[in-house]
Amino acid sequence: MTRTTIAHPPADAAGRPPGSGARRARRVFRGRLGHIAAFAVGTSLFAAACAGAGQERQGAESGREGRPAGSAAPAGTLTSRQARHALLTEAYLGSRWTEVTDSADRHDGLLRGTVNARDWLTHEEDAAVCRRLLDRLGDDRILGTPLPGTQAVAVFDADDGNRLRYAVGTYSADRLRAERRWFGTLAQTCGVFAATRPDGSTENVRVTSLPVPEGDGTRQALSVVAKGTAQGMPFTVSVDVALVTSGDSAITVINGGLADASHVTTGLAVRLGAPRLTAVLAGGTPPPQPTGPLD
Repeated sequence: MTRTTIAHPPADAAGRPPGSGARRARRVFRGRLGHIAAFAVGTSLFAAACAGAGQERQGAESGREGRPAGSAAPAGTLTSRQARHALLTEAYLGSRWTEVTDSADRHDGLLRGTVNARDWLTHEEDAAVCRRLLDRLGDDRILGTPLPGTQAVAVFDADDGNRLRYAVGTYSADRLRAERRWFGTLAQTCGVFAATRPDGSTENVRVTSLPVPEGDGTRQALSVVAKGTAQGMPFTVSVDVALVTSGDSAITVINGGLADASHVTTGLAVRLGAPRLTAVLAGGTPPPQPTGPLD
């Protein structure tokens, strides 16, 4: 406890101690001090209560967006709500596509395999690059993990059994830059190579560049076709893979399956999806329906 000492006022000019008027003045002064102290304590409690309520609201809002309370999002970072707005809908893909909640692997594990570095002779490091592609496709993803609370995913099934997975998220700048470089080298680095499946059989994989419509963001796409035999039956898996980046945010598209991947649908997803990402990053809300013809 802090002890407050009030000095006695000096005697008057004649050397007399202060009279009753001075004592009354001191009592008034002390009374005012008490009122001021009480007012200060009350004001502090009120301010603390307001601050606490504000922090609770901020924490609730941060929790709804999937980001810890008090952690400011970097400029250009998607919130989970914005990421959901940036997703494509059935209206953008056409009547042969149906949005589903099932996110199970529709490639039946046929894209999982190991790449023997010894087969690459003087370019053993390229084997790891291509193995990474198969690992990512086996997990139904293209990029690494996005920043917390910035990702949304939509999955669509086609009437021919193929599947399109459309994901939006924000990444660290260094991570996204490195991933984009890796993706851009795949067609030239991998080309045609052999991979060993978990059952010991061999599949041949071909990776080629795929043209996509130009427009918003940086756009790249690949066609990946794997052929082999599973349980004595031949198979062909055909998958289109597209990457669109805008700032530190990205769209990834994986489209295909045991039927031939539709390059038209992949191009459509890129052409109509990129402006939606641009719109939400600018603070807008894209329309639920496309405004022009799909093709």
